[in-house]
Amino acid sequence: MASRYNAVHFDMDGVIADTEPFHVAAEQQTCRDYNFGIDPGQWSGFKGRRAEDIFSHLIQTYGDPSVHKPEDLITHKTDVLIDSLTGRLVAIEGVMDFLQWARSEHDAVSLVTSSNKRVQQFITETLGITELFDIIVTGDDISEGKPAPQPYLKALGRLGVGASESVVIEDSRSGILSSQAAGCDVLAITSSHSYAELATVSPTYIVESYPAARGALEINRG
Repeated sequence: MASRYNAVHFDMDGVIADTEPFHVAAEQQTCRDYNFGIDPGQWSGFKGRRAEDIFSHLIQTYGDPSVHKPEDLITHKTDVLIDSLTGRLVAIEGVMDFLQWARSEHDAVSLVTSSNKRVQQFITETLGITELFDIIVTGDDISEGKPAPQPYLKALGRLGVGASESVVIEDSRSGILSSQAAGCDVLAITSSHSYAELATVSPTYIVESYPAARGALEINRG
């Protein structure tokens, strides 16, 4: 069975690696370590967004912009995150086989993550998947994070492929909106949000597992 698309673009956190709870815990720990209060209920809306955007918002809301600097909090959060993931990093069920299928059936494969380069390298190297991607775009490579289209537009430009021949694998509302704004079809997987939540932003496909994802993207060769 062949794929419907020539290029596939993967998000990382919540799509490849089961890291979303670790990101939340590291962000909350960072806020506590920098001595400003937080509303734990806010974090569900941060999924898929760059740490710079998250901490800029939190500093304005809870912190002191004259004292707290986003770059300091990002460095601290990255340290906390990598420490917490060391020895505990787990791939999303079924994704390793799906990655191999995607690599064999598509002309181009990219990784487009809101995480910074240091986090991306730790995750992809630990899982042994770095070489599966033709190009990698991280939060360090962009000035406007998801839900803006810039991350996926940058991937399309670097690969030299069109949005109409691409599908994006995402798990968050902000990631889906970013993909759609770049003109790509989107396959949403319910690894960190419910089917009902993802349906509100109308991705092209919604699936609950990677075997189902492969089925959605395959067409008969004949």
